[in-house]
Amino acid sequence: MKKIYNMLLLAALTMTLFSCSNWESPYYVDDIVGGWISYYGHDAYGEYDIVGYDQVRYDFYRNYTGRYTYYSRYGMDYLDFDWDTHGDRLIIHYEDGTSEYLYYGYDRNGDLIMATDSRFYQYTAYRPVGMYYDKAKDMPMMAPKRAGTTVDKAATAPQEPRATKSREARTEK
Repeated sequence: MKKIYNMLLLAALTMTLFSCSNWESPYYVDDIVGGWISYYGHDAYGEYDIVGYDQVRYDFYRNYTGRYTYYSRYGMDYLDFDWDTHGDRLIIHYEDGTSEYLYYGYDRNGDLIMATDSRFYQYTAYRPVGMYYDKAKDMPMMAPKRAGTTVDKAATAPQEPRATKSREARTEK
């Protein structure tokens, strides 16, 4: 009986030691790689949309570097950064010397959610580059592709109005 007790104790101790190890899930690292554009957030006042010049873009590369793109008073600007993950923590070290320590996860639509607190009370949602959502935010659809561009550029570049003849000019012939 004492032998069985010692074996169970050894098994429990082994399981406890390995469950507390610093093993990181590759699930998060593989899924965060790519481009992400902010499109809505949530704070103490509720949910809000992020549009136009308030949108930012994160590009996470497989070599643990990336680029943060945003609008400044000079136009579109960017900062390069190094990043790493530890479980559900995302650490970003920007080239200007600042750092961000964020929690991240994914919602039911596959959007990247980043927050400064572990309970996600205040967060920003990012959609994959090349995707857009209808007003209900529940149906991902591919962005329309313009001739001579990639889906990446079509999703992020402002759309210019097409030059068309007026109705009068077309009927005057």
